[in-house]
Amino acid sequence: MEKLCVILCFFIVITCSSLCATCYPSCFPHDRDVLLAFKNEYDDYMDSDIAKQYKESWRGFNCCDWYGVQCTQQSSHVIGLNFFTKNSWSSENPSIYKTLIPVLFQLRHMEYLDLSFNSFSGPLPKELFGLQKLRYLDLSLNHFEGEIPMDIGSLHTLTDLDLLYSGFQGRVPWQLGNLSHLQVLDLSGNGLYSSSLRWIEKLQELKYLYLSDMLLNMTSQELDAVLSHLYLLQHLGLSNCSLTIIPNAIQNLTSISHLFLDDNEFSSTMPLCLGNMPYLQELSLSYNTKLSGDIGQIFCGKWPKLTRFYLSNMNITSWSIPLSIGQLSSLTYLYLSYNKLSGNIPLSIGQLSSLVELDLSHNELSGNIPLFIGQLSSLEHLDLSYNELTGIIPLSISQLSSLTHLHLSSNNLRGHFSLGAFKSPSKLNDLVLSYNKLSVQIDPEWIPPFSLYTLGLASCNIAGILPPFLSTQYELQDLDLSQNNLYGNIPSWLGGLPYLQYLNLSYNNLQGQIPFTLNMSSFYNVDLHNNMLSGFLPIPSIVSPNLQLLDLSENGFTGVIPIPIGTLLLGIQFLSLSANYLSGGIPSSIGLLQRLDVLDLSKNRLCGQIPSSLTNCSSLTRLNLGNNYLIGYIPTQIGMISSLQTLQLNGNMLKGNFPSSLQNCSGLQILDVGGNLLVGNIPLWLAQFSYLMILVLRSNDLHGNIPNQLSNLSNLHVLDISGNNLTGAIPPKLGKLKAIMDAEVKISNSSHDNSGYYYKAGVQVRNKGLDQVYVSSILLLITCIDLSRNQLSNGIPSTIGSLKGLHTLNLSGNSLTGKIPITFGMLEQLESLDLSNNELKGEIPSQLLNLSFMSSFIVSNNTLCGRIPTGGQFATFIDPAYFFGNPSLCGFPLDNKTCKCGTTNHIKPTQEDVDERGEIPWHWYVEWMTSFAAGFWGVFGILIFKKCWRRRYIQVLDEVAIIFLDRIRDIR
Repeated sequence: MEKLCVILCFFIVITCSSLCATCYPSCFPHDRDVLLAFKNEYDDYMDSDIAKQYKESWRGFNCCDWYGVQCTQQSSHVIGLNFFTKNSWSSENPSIYKTLIPVLFQLRHMEYLDLSFNSFSGPLPKELFGLQKLRYLDLSLNHFEGEIPMDIGSLHTLTDLDLLYSGFQGRVPWQLGNLSHLQVLDLSGNGLYSSSLRWIEKLQELKYLYLSDMLLNMTSQELDAVLSHLYLLQHLGLSNCSLTIIPNAIQNLTSISHLFLDDNEFSSTMPLCLGNMPYLQELSLSYNTKLSGDIGQIFCGKWPKLTRFYLSNMNITSWSIPLSIGQLSSLTYLYLSYNKLSGNIPLSIGQLSSLVELDLSHNELSGNIPLFIGQLSSLEHLDLSYNELTGIIPLSISQLSSLTHLHLSSNNLRGHFSLGAFKSPSKLNDLVLSYNKLSVQIDPEWIPPFSLYTLGLASCNIAGILPPFLSTQYELQDLDLSQNNLYGNIPSWLGGLPYLQYLNLSYNNLQGQIPFTLNMSSFYNVDLHNNMLSGFLPIPSIVSPNLQLLDLSENGFTGVIPIPIGTLLLGIQFLSLSANYLSGGIPSSIGLLQRLDVLDLSKNRLCGQIPSSLTNCSSLTRLNLGNNYLIGYIPTQIGMISSLQTLQLNGNMLKGNFPSSLQNCSGLQILDVGGNLLVGNIPLWLAQFSYLMILVLRSNDLHGNIPNQLSNLSNLHVLDISGNNLTGAIPPKLGKLKAIMDAEVKISNSSHDNSGYYYKAGVQVRNKGLDQVYVSSILLLITCIDLSRNQLSNGIPSTIGSLKGLHTLNLSGNSLTGKIPITFGMLEQLESLDLSNNELKGEIPSQLLNLSFMSSFIVSNNTLCGRIPTGGQFATFIDPAYFFGNPSLCGFPLDNKTCKCGTTNHIKPTQEDVDERGEIPWHWYVEWMTSFAAGFWGVFGILIFKKCWRRRYIQVLDEVAIIFLDRIRDIR
């Protein structure tokens, strides 16, 4: 019995010893208290899913069991902490940032510390530098302030230091060179700069060096000297460092495996050769738009392990993809997008059997899609969009079972393509075939073998109702079926797609009402414009806190705009309800839309006044309320919307003067208030709008003179102030409108709003006798001056002839006098000239024959005389009505026989010599008297002082007199 007890005790001891040996160490009490104090400080800010794991786990006695905590088995001290919370780092709201408290740095045994992806801000606590055992420190993705502390050089045991996007600014401290054991250093994504990197030479063990987004103020020789000491370097990131020359030392970094040189300012030629890099796996040279040379030169080295190659956004011109690219047999990722590569897709790409992603989009590639594409069995991502590819889509592409993204949009692909070609199970998520010349066929009974996230079939000649197969695509997020021939009603099952966020069914023939049962609560963009939809606005049914774009324009919606629209669409940025049959007033709640960037309510039947609350929409850049029945005054505080770029209030019944606050909108590019009842003078402060491109004040009751200051509008290329009561002379300075003087309009297309949505700003311009509405980019190509139907007098300034880029000039319906300036012959781009219904006289200048683009010329009802020029564009003016009302004008196409112009024997200054006040300037008299004196003394002065000339002159007079008398005698 005693022996049995001894044996039992022995087993108990052995078992307990075994259990104790394997149990996890208990937490050191001091360390637990520190961690709890740290967590309690940030409890209210830990809102992410990952952060909740810390909240739930950091409980109990043993902190070594807590999430993200690591302890030693010997002393139970905390030696590692991974506090990686993803806590609102990307937010721009500083109120959620939190200062890093120093209590955490009482954990003196810490060796591993990861505080990345938080919202820590403020300066870095100096207590951190007391952690003398620290080997790994990650402070990336935070919002720290100030410079990197110099004391960081005291952490001598550090091997890994990650400060990626940590928020630091200023000069990089040279004390980092004291970290001699450092193997990983990442300073990317901050506002750092350095004029010397000599301290890096001390980091002989460095393997990973990332300096991207750092301003390096040093010569290429200095950078080469630094890199030449880093023999063990494997990763080098020098993206966006303002480098002008590719460092030569890179060729000697034979251990390099990942090299990032994108987004610099390399002004040199493409490197003749980066050399043989036997371990190179990833190379990025994208966004170097100044790098020139032959793209083929870069492939001269041997890179047997290269798997990822990025050469996008290089603006490479007129080069083809080199055949040698097929030698990169290990390549899995190839990006050559956003260049100007031309020619065919080379067959050698077919040798890259390991390709996973191929992006050749946004180039000028031509020819057919090669058949070998269908043989790249590993291909997952294929983007050939925005090229000039022709032919059909190879059916073999539909057999690529690993394919997830297929983008072939914006080419010239033709023929029929059936979605039924996708038969076998597929991983396809994105299918975009938009904007080709394809006829995509969809069998109503077809069941797709994949689940899509994105489907783009815009302008694919699809006819019929909305394809039924879409009702099964429960993961669909982006659907674009615009510009097809779809008809019928919008089905209610569309609201059953829970993840659908972007819906574009515009430019179809859809009709009926939008079902109020349609659930669009998850939508970001809804574009249904240019259909035949009817009924009341379905805004209550598509209320979504995420909705940013709603375009229901060019339909047949009736009724009123819902009064609570401002509370229903709080997140909206783009709202267009134009070209419907909406009535009633504009709800005052619209002023609650603080994020609104584009508001277009034009071409409806809206009435009442413009609500003053609209001026609270401080983010508005484009406001169009034109062509309604609005009355009252333009809101006096409209200048509070200082971000306005487009303001269109035309075609209403607004009255009063221009509100002076409008001059605060200094960024205005388009101002159209034509067709109202506005009074007063043209404001002089309009000349302050340096970005103004289009100014339309037509058909109002404005009076006074045309301000000279309008000539200061250097970007103005459409000026329409016709149909007012303006008086006085045309300012000669109008001939100095810079944007029209240049013969070609050099104005950037800014029709994209801040949110990236495309907005078509339409402006009515009178051209060739007809009112035409020009929209979008076409509008930016039009140059026009229309001063017609006013009471302008005096002559036409000859300076107008300096506007070489002018397309349309209309001065009709005034009281202009004098002659047609011969300088009009220099208006080389002129297409339409209307001078009718004035008091012009003299002949039609023959210089107008130089205007080879002029297709409309109207001078009727003046007092012109002489013969109409023949030849050139005048041979096309066959309508005599263009010239009627000029009794002394003759020639084709008129039948008048009287075409004599009256002559005078005295010299009279022409209208070109009249100054801006309508007076003959004093310098004209000086020039006339000087010319007379020069002519008189040039002849008679010589006769007085040259005796021989005087004798010869008298002899000539005698001989002429004798000949004259002899002729008379012979006649008798």
